[in-house]
Amino acid sequence: MRIVVRRGLSIRLAGEPEQSIDHHANVAKVGSRGQDLGPVRAEVLVEAGALVAAGAPLFRDRTRPDIVFVSPVSGTVERIEIGPRRRLSEIIIATDGSANIAKFDSSSIRTRDGMRALLLAAGQWPALRSRPFERIADPDVTPSAIFITAIDTAPHAPDPLPIIEARRDDFRRGVEAMTQLVGGPVYLCQPDVAPLVQETGRLKTVRFAGLHPAGLVGTHIARLHRPSESEPVWHIGYQDVIAIGHLLETGTIDPFRIVAIAGPGMRRPRLVRVPLGADLHALTRPDLAPGPKAIVSGSVLSGTEGRFLARYHLQATVIERKPRPSRHWLIEALDKAQMPAPFIPTQALENALGTDAPVVPLLRALSIGDAEAAQRFGCFHLAEDDLALARYVTGGQTDFGKHLRAVLDSFEERA
Repeated sequence: MRIVVRRGLSIRLAGEPEQSIDHHANVAKVGSRGQDLGPVRAEVLVEAGALVAAGAPLFRDRTRPDIVFVSPVSGTVERIEIGPRRRLSEIIIATDGSANIAKFDSSSIRTRDGMRALLLAAGQWPALRSRPFERIADPDVTPSAIFITAIDTAPHAPDPLPIIEARRDDFRRGVEAMTQLVGGPVYLCQPDVAPLVQETGRLKTVRFAGLHPAGLVGTHIARLHRPSESEPVWHIGYQDVIAIGHLLETGTIDPFRIVAIAGPGMRRPRLVRVPLGADLHALTRPDLAPGPKAIVSGSVLSGTEGRFLARYHLQATVIERKPRPSRHWLIEALDKAQMPAPFIPTQALENALGTDAPVVPLLRALSIGDAEAAQRFGCFHLAEDDLALARYVTGGQTDFGKHLRAVLDSFEERA
């Protein structure tokens, strides 16, 4: 199947990364950020100063204790910060460079229960996320479909094709693992090239063509299989699929990802192989251009400024740090009153979602917190990343993703 996304925009940004991969990037510290994990209440399983192996449990979800989060590296737990309501703020680990890595039994993976047990034990389950609500998937639920995202149209994102080609066997094993977790279809969403794997009865390859957001999972879900509260869909990224394939073959985790370090603030933008949660400040410091910089985990459209690479990000963007411009008094007043800023409907805004959704009515419903209207206009298949382009084309005055999260949270609380 081939789908051409007619809507979308081309984002031009200096600092395109070289596509050759630096396999020798030095990462001395990694961090797990609680803000990447949604409303997980952490039960920490280690103490500051403890020695941990790669793959050793660090913490688990108090409400779903089967879901554990493991260390991506071998090293020493340097700091643990817990915020309000037992929400994890950050765990920082200083790497020791050793090959101390936990081993898992991957022999009982012929059934859904066996596959589920392995992914949970090895800390790979958080790679699976569920919509609606964009949360870590519930292991006690069977989704109506699974989406594998093997295309990325965000500015400066790594090209998935050579990364998959270099790990083709691991990728194939990981795709097969996804078919064991669901009774319905598995959609492999890829660029408009020859199928990356052979289709089977439930595994369907779907080729997408078009501008950003043609590579976002929200665009794929909207076109192929929309979720509901009673019939959720799951999704997973291609590099997490590769890591699962590696786990099935070796019984050990693969914590490394190919990440783009790019943007106009980098003198040598490039791809690097780094562990999950890599320290972006240390990683970028030798190649920063002169002047104050902001280091963003993620793309320039949807990323967040921070020291460590976020769990689901495959790029970091370095941009000039500019003084905050003065804003019109009306915008300041609306902010203080927590009222939505006005926005002007334009053709660029109509193209921002890449789907046939009524964009302006949806954004207006989200801006005023009209949850029922937002649901009618199709908010259940969306997450914050899907609205980042809308924020970009309206000058960043309204954080539509934040409004979407408030609406989704209101529905989730009722469930």
